[in-house]
Parts: sequence; C-alpha cells; structure tokens
Amino acid sequence: MENNENKVFDDLRNALEYAQSIIDTVRDPLLVLDGHLRVISASKSFYKTFKVNVQETENSLIYSLGNGQWDIPRLRELLETIIPDNESFNDFKVEHDFQNIGKRIIMLNARRIPRPPEKPKVILLAIEDATGSKMLEELHDKIRQLEIFTEAATGREVMILELKKKVVELEEEILKIRNHL
Repeated sequence: MENNENKVFDDLRNALEYAQSIIDTVRDPLLVLDGHLRVISASKSFYKTFKVNVQETENSLIYSLGNGQWDIPRLRELLETIIPDNESFNDFKVEHDFQNIGKRIIMLNARRIPRPPEKPKVILLAIEDATGSKMLEELHDKIRQLEIFTEAATGREVMILELKKKVVELEEEILKIRNHL
C-alpha cells in the first residue's frame, strides 16, 4: 500500500514539475490562480518582469500583489464575474503605473482550465507587455503625420518657386511693355 502511495505522490510531483516547466518556458508572464484567485504559481518571466519574488507572490490573492497594484476594478470584474460564467476572456487592456517597473500597457488573457467537477477551479492568466508596441504605434502615427506635413510643405515650396518664376516672367513682360512705350 505504501509503495502505491509513493508512486501516486511521485506521479503527482512529476506532473507538477512538468506543468511548471511549461509555464516557465513561455516568454510572457503567466499566473496560475485557484478558484479563490490566489496565486498557485507564477512563471519565471512574471517574477522577472514585475520584479517580485516567490514569497510575496505565491498563495497571495491576486489583488494584493505588489501592494495592491493588481486591484484593478475592471480586472476584478472580469475574474469574478466573467470567468465563473465563461471559459475565458481575451485582450483585456490595462494601463497602469506598476510600483517596480513604472507605467506599462499590458494585455491580459485568462482561461479557466478544464477540470473534473470535484477538483478545485484553476485559472491561467497570461500577461503581455504591450508598452513597446503602443509606443511603436504612436511613433508610426507621428511619422505619418510628418510625411503628410512634409509632402504638403514640399508641394507649397514647388508652388512658391513656380509663383516666383511667374512673377519674374511678368516683371520682364512689364519691362518690355514699358520699354516699347
């Protein structure tokens, strides 16, 4: 009997290690939450990105992470209302000034992990830092605006040169007319 229990324990430990290694392989930060929205585990990229450690993260309610900086009303609504009724939500945008890393724009995706009814609920929360993408988009917009301005200015410059040429031609015509009088 004890040998069988050891095998079950070893299988469970191996499954957990396997799952954690998958989570740690993903580049984007991930949180695994229980049904009460406490952190079961986090990916290495979560710890690195948000500059936190295991002790202050695991077993904590998501809303208390980072001195409450994850207590975002819309996120609370999604996790407490939408996830229980639906399987997931995608592309939830959060603009927030995080304590250790500064202002960030993050995109959140969450999935309720399918489990047998007798097992506790588990939610996988993926976090993508979209700050760089947003800044890049803003730079592209500014470049487009500059291109439009430059094109308009260049067009005006050409018109001014043509007008100056026309003025010179008209002055020459006037001089010819005056010289003939």
